[in-house]
Amino acid sequence: MGLNLKNIEKILLIVLCSAIIFALVFNFMGVLGFLGKLLGFTTPIIIALCIAFVLNVFLTGFETRIFGFMRKSKHKIINKLQRPLCLTLTYALAIGLLALIVLVIIPDISETITYIIDKLPAFIVDSREWLVKTLTDFNIPTNDIPEIDVNSFMKTITDWFPKYSSSIVDGAISITGSVFGVLSDILFGIIVSAYILAQKEKIGIFMKRVINSFFPEKCANVIHHVCAQTYFSFTRFIGGQLTEAIILGVLCYIGMLIFGFPNAAIISIIICITALVPVVGALTGAVIGAFLILITDPIKAILFIVFLVILQQLEGNLIYPKVVGKAVGLPGVIVISAVLVGGNIGGVLGALIGVPLAAVIYTLLKELLDYIAAKKKKEKELKEATPEQLEIPN
Repeated sequence: MGLNLKNIEKILLIVLCSAIIFALVFNFMGVLGFLGKLLGFTTPIIIALCIAFVLNVFLTGFETRIFGFMRKSKHKIINKLQRPLCLTLTYALAIGLLALIVLVIIPDISETITYIIDKLPAFIVDSREWLVKTLTDFNIPTNDIPEIDVNSFMKTITDWFPKYSSSIVDGAISITGSVFGVLSDILFGIIVSAYILAQKEKIGIFMKRVINSFFPEKCANVIHHVCAQTYFSFTRFIGGQLTEAIILGVLCYIGMLIFGFPNAAIISIIICITALVPVVGALTGAVIGAFLILITDPIKAILFIVFLVILQQLEGNLIYPKVVGKAVGLPGVIVISAVLVGGNIGGVLGALIGVPLAAVIYTLLKELLDYIAAKKKKEKELKEATPEQLEIPN
């Protein structure tokens, strides 16, 4: 094979790519440090994109389902007012929900902590007595169960705060500085997200032009398809999980009030927040809620678990499919695997992203398998075809 200009270009491209890969591998820590610094610089932009992506679910709902008539209006002023109006309502709704949660949860957290501290000594004594009685009934020795001096236990906790007060203060100062940094990033992210949502169509058109300009046509079409599938899966997942979490939280609060369970507000909010994480979130919320009730009344804690299991079954099988349908359309085993793997990699955020990301990979893999199967079928038909069938008619 002669070394023409095209072959030389391919060889140089392979050599260049190999050199870049080797440089990245041998300077892995330096690359990670650079990416860390780059991530720090771009944190407000990343936060803005995440906020815009989530709020776009509400914005799209306002524009299509509630104020869709404004876009169809013959008056240009009404057309132009649709986006500002829907954008304002979107941020008002988001800020209102956050304010409602804060106003409800902060006083309830304070009351719950005070109540737990008051009831904890008696709960420890009662728990030990119940354990001893239960073991005795089954003729199991109770000599190894230590005596618990509640006063000494509470004194140890009380003495711990003055002893480590300086560390607590230093940690609080450090945390406060970090919190202010995060809050400033979030504030700038909210401002930038408003600009992104206001100009989302123009930004989308610009990104399409960039992809079409720098990539071959086939490659650009693949990128567009992957981006569209990713947007579709993430949007359905966010909308579905938000709707499910709100419905579950409201029903939980109403049910707890009806049955007289304590700490109804804070437990319902915890259930609502944890329900955002598929599969594992509901179990986590149930455990936290049962623990908060356990200190007050162990029997009610058991009844609460039964109530929540029944509520989740009713909500998951009757209400949720009719309201939002299947959010991502994944088999249960893949959902659980995506939550576990995503949680191990990136914590709660990883668990949230894992499911829609798995949905994207699952959908693209199905499309690839269908394409390969169709291609093999066509090749088989060509091999088995007779010469007469292969003749091209005039």
